[in-house]
Amino acid sequence: MKRTQIKAVLSANKEVILLYWEIGKELYEKQENEGWGNSVVDSLEKDLIAEFPDLKGFSRRNLFYMKGFYSFYQSDFEKVQQLVAQIPWGHNILIYSKSNSIDEALFYLSETIENNWSRSILDM
Repeated sequence: MKRTQIKAVLSANKEVILLYWEIGKELYEKQENEGWGNSVVDSLEKDLIAEFPDLKGFSRRNLFYMKGFYSFYQSDFEKVQQLVAQIPWGHNILIYSKSNSIDEALFYLSETIENNWSRSILDM
């Protein structure tokens, strides 16, 4: 029973991370191509909350995290995709926002998975 539950949680986490990646990509591309302002983020926040009322995670701040996540990993997402999908979103935010390179992020992603690091450990 436990193994099935763990697989379900990992699968759900992977889908959330991929959704956040796609949203971040959309935000990044709109900024690059159209030079949009903060009103686009506010509008997208309202649209996502209306479309997915039962889902959490579409706050204005989190949308900016999604954009940053995409921006940081865009050149090597295939390299990190499996790793980022194995850890919670909060861990991902800490790792990409504190890393100076993708190689550094890869180190922290791997160590987090291998050693089951908490956010408080990562935040040291």
